[in-house]
Amino acid sequence: MEIINFRSCENTKLLFEEFTPLVGYNNAGKSNVLKAIDALVKGKGLTENNFNDIAKPLVIKALLTGVSDEVLNHLSGPQKTSLKPFIENESICIRFYQENPGTAKNAVLLGIKAPSNQNDEWVNPNGIPQAISTLFPEPTFINSMEDAAEDVSKFKVGNTIGKLISNLQKEILKTKGLEISDALSEIGKKLNEDGDERLQEFSDFDDAINSKVGDFFPGLKLNIHVPTPSISDLFKQGTIRVTEKGNQKINDFSTMGHGAQRAIQMTLIRHLAEITKDATKEGKTNLLLIDEPELFLHPQAIELIRASLKTLAQKGYQVVFSTHSPFMIEHEDIPVTNIVRKGDNGTKVEIRLKEAITKILTDNESQARLLFDTYNLGQILFSDTVLVAEGDTEKHVLPSLFQAVSGKTIGEAKVALVIAAGSQNIPGMLEILKEMNIPAKALADLDFAFTVAKRQNILDEDNASIEACLKIIKDIQPTHGFELNGRLPKKGNGFKAASDVYELLAKEQEAEEHIKKLHTELKEKSVWLWTLGAIEPHLCLETKETGEWFKFKQKLAIEPVKDVVSDLEHITEFVKWCQN
Repeated sequence: MEIINFRSCENTKLLFEEFTPLVGYNNAGKSNVLKAIDALVKGKGLTENNFNDIAKPLVIKALLTGVSDEVLNHLSGPQKTSLKPFIENESICIRFYQENPGTAKNAVLLGIKAPSNQNDEWVNPNGIPQAISTLFPEPTFINSMEDAAEDVSKFKVGNTIGKLISNLQKEILKTKGLEISDALSEIGKKLNEDGDERLQEFSDFDDAINSKVGDFFPGLKLNIHVPTPSISDLFKQGTIRVTEKGNQKINDFSTMGHGAQRAIQMTLIRHLAEITKDATKEGKTNLLLIDEPELFLHPQAIELIRASLKTLAQKGYQVVFSTHSPFMIEHEDIPVTNIVRKGDNGTKVEIRLKEAITKILTDNESQARLLFDTYNLGQILFSDTVLVAEGDTEKHVLPSLFQAVSGKTIGEAKVALVIAAGSQNIPGMLEILKEMNIPAKALADLDFAFTVAKRQNILDEDNASIEACLKIIKDIQPTHGFELNGRLPKKGNGFKAASDVYELLAKEQEAEEHIKKLHTELKEKSVWLWTLGAIEPHLCLETKETGEWFKFKQKLAIEPVKDVVSDLEHITEFVKWCQN
């Protein structure tokens, strides 16, 4: 779909699946995307507040797929004749075009064209509005801030309870229509003015009134009449009542808490969707558009809502929803999740992970899984910058350290912390994020420059600073007794990891200038290199263990940061870099 000049969507493009999450921070335009889908399918004129710029036309274009012969059989002969020449591989393009604001009957011009037609040439044969409305039943649209009590407990033609009761009425009339009509007829005999068994109280009332009305208007006669309600009138009084376990009192829906109201609303919407789908003809798609279905619900309830919506998506529904909750998105949904952001040019939807992976490298799938696990998902999708760190120390101490230095939490700074589980994953993760247009930076130990950065051409093969440091490593090897694999250090002979050797390198005065140059070069490539070999020496941490991290965080909580961090200048510079 392409949305032009609709609310915050100046020019927004995005892709949809059977189950499509829209994620992003508040006021990014997620709700406007849902409203654009609704507007396209309904094809009705829009008022001025829907135009981003009233001097320009409002345009919504979409590629429809799955337009099979089975679907076309629902159209009339002339409608099918109008559409068929423009269908290619069961696909057709449609366009909603509105030149000026207004809701007049002819305010919108609906057009179609073949997908292979790259020109902006649209035709408008007779019957197109009716054909499109036949292809798409009216969407079910649930706003995030919609009053659940209004939607569920008070009958209206277009709300959830109204649709449910109307459907129930049809089913009951099929089997019990005559029985109900007979019962109402018996009531009518007693209440109606001409009823055969009219109640004596009505006759007494008529006589009392008529004995007086003649004083004012001789010849007039009054009779009180209580009309028998129709079946439809009776059903319009329908509402939802609630009984809680352990309490036999029957409550009105409106007396329930917001969480319970939302849960009941989502349950009824699911049921409505299921029964209306069963009532529709095969091949047609029902659209279910929901703004923040997780609103007011606890995590377990959110997961149940997600499962329900996914079930509907597998039964002929196309479900599109906005969300702020990672519980609404499973791992398998992450590749097709649309990230919605808003900038100077209005609402934009970034490239999805599915397309990013395809465009880059197939072997980056492992990095993608690391990047978008449940822990990282909520942070990445709602942050301005992603910070990819190498290991457990960063995961445990950076949030507290960041807050102690900057005065705000990492979340308040809209920075997401992601753990790469090894430096080898860092370049792939950065590349994926870059392709998705998500600003990203990385933190790396000193050994990253000599191994991963060289192998993946982040640094030149013959980098002068690397060469100088490798010479120093060779010179200090006899003194410290570490082992070499070619020119690079390796674990063994008392060294738990090769990274321990790079910490020794960082202590050599001769290496200081070269390491600073590597730090500067990698910083320009969005990688922060710990110049003392790893993060621990900058913080005065002796080991990479849970107990050491816990003690460090305790000290940060009660002591000034300058008394806890040994290299505060470097750490302060790092925190500023994270936010720039």
